[in-house]
Amino acid sequence: MNYQNLKKKTCITSYICIILFLCSVCIGVHAVESIKFATLAPKGSTWMNNFLAMGKEITNNTDGEIKFRFYANGVMGDELDVISKMRVGALHSGAMTATGLGEINQEVLIFQLPRLFKSYEELDYVRDHLRDDLYNVFLEKGYVLIGMGDIGFYYIFSNKPIRNIKDLQASDVKLWVRTSDTIGLEFYKRANIATVPREVTQVISALNSGQINTLTTSPYVTVALQWYPQFKYMTNFPVSIGVGASVITKEKFDKLTPDQQKVVLEIGDKFQTGLIKDIRADNEKAVEALIKKAGIQVVEFEDESIDEWETYSVETHNALVGEIYSQEFLDKINKLLEEYRNKN
Repeated sequence: MNYQNLKKKTCITSYICIILFLCSVCIGVHAVESIKFATLAPKGSTWMNNFLAMGKEITNNTDGEIKFRFYANGVMGDELDVISKMRVGALHSGAMTATGLGEINQEVLIFQLPRLFKSYEELDYVRDHLRDDLYNVFLEKGYVLIGMGDIGFYYIFSNKPIRNIKDLQASDVKLWVRTSDTIGLEFYKRANIATVPREVTQVISALNSGQINTLTTSPYVTVALQWYPQFKYMTNFPVSIGVGASVITKEKFDKLTPDQQKVVLEIGDKFQTGLIKDIRADNEKAVEALIKKAGIQVVEFEDESIDEWETYSVETHNALVGEIYSQEFLDKINKLLEEYRNKN
């Protein structure tokens, strides 16, 4: 091919590229944003069904320009693994408990202090008042808070009756605590209760092998994660509450158009609000199912041990000031709780 023909062919190719580019601008063609979303929630659970529905609605309301790719069942690792992958861009979004959220913003762990909240209404009141504060703190850390959620009140599940703290101190009790659960480790140390640290993804194997035989979690979690067959008893005393949230990295969020960002936040918040109601209902149903179908017996915690537990709880609240959260933040939450309790 001679020089003139080559020059002519190059010019034609350039013109075609320019025309295609202009056409794409005119008709509003945008690249599809694929958002990789990871969670410990198992397939078929209320959490996972909610996330799938949320993703579908966001896709429909952005004309297919945003699509979620979900990774359930902890296939991307525990929550600390998920956060690590989000930091390097291997994942963009996720739903996690306070443990994972605490890796981003440590102060959010305060919601899981033992016996801090005595009812869902107290939690709702405090969380609603802190919504903007939490959003801004996460944003400063490089994450956009899509919405807060619930796991439920945590109860003691065991294969022998736990009616007091002395029962938990027995040498044959192997109590699970998450490896990264600073609050749990602090509380159990003060209560002189031995623990077996493991991550969530290791619980099933640890239960099957007998490495752990007691744990605290919500009733629905024991059903959804298939932990309940290992237990015979549930102690009817809510020791703490589990909270969670869905987040997306600011880096990924900034790649969306303003309209797309609005859709993600509005639909995300709608589904998280609905999820809170569903999970609370599921926890009630789970208790009924655990008793009637799984044969789990409910035992009462003795009044004297309740008072003792409350004492250790307050000690834990104060001991972690400056390590996890500020005195100012703890005081703010306690003030909101006092406001709510005085009104009710």
